[in-house]
Amino acid sequence: MSGDVIELLLRGEEQTLRLGLALGRVLGPGAVVLLRGGLGAGKTTLARGLARGLGVGDDYNVVSPTFTLLNVYPGPTPFFHADLYRLDLGGALDLGLLEESAEGVLAVEWAEVMDGRWPETAVDVWLTGEAGHERQARISGPAAFLDGLRGLLNIQAD
Repeated sequence: MSGDVIELLLRGEEQTLRLGLALGRVLGPGAVVLLRGGLGAGKTTLARGLARGLGVGDDYNVVSPTFTLLNVYPGPTPFFHADLYRLDLGGALDLGLLEESAEGVLAVEWAEVMDGRWPETAVDVWLTGEAGHERQARISGPAAFLDGLRGLLNIQAD
């Protein structure tokens, strides 16, 4: 994994959705996105944009899978959206997320429950801030992914 990072200031829900849309357009089958941040930081909003970027139709309401643990949305690249908030490591491992989602893109809220067990190629997205306010996004991952994301977002590497 590259030590490279993209940092962005997100002003409102629309910019969080657009970041998710760009992520979805860069990622392909087998990709894993680790969504990190406190309650209200925008993880589910980012996942909603990610789903749209992967081609999940507007007729699907992308919501946090806090109680269902995993939601699957069909599209050209299936989108697997997991939430580990209510689980411990054993419960999270029992879900078999990496195997279950291998043909699609997996986004995991509260990914820290399984830290040390994600693929080295996973994309890490840290969101800080609160709903209705500016948020900071810090994105790390493989260099080729970050280059593609920079191209879509029209930003230069430092």
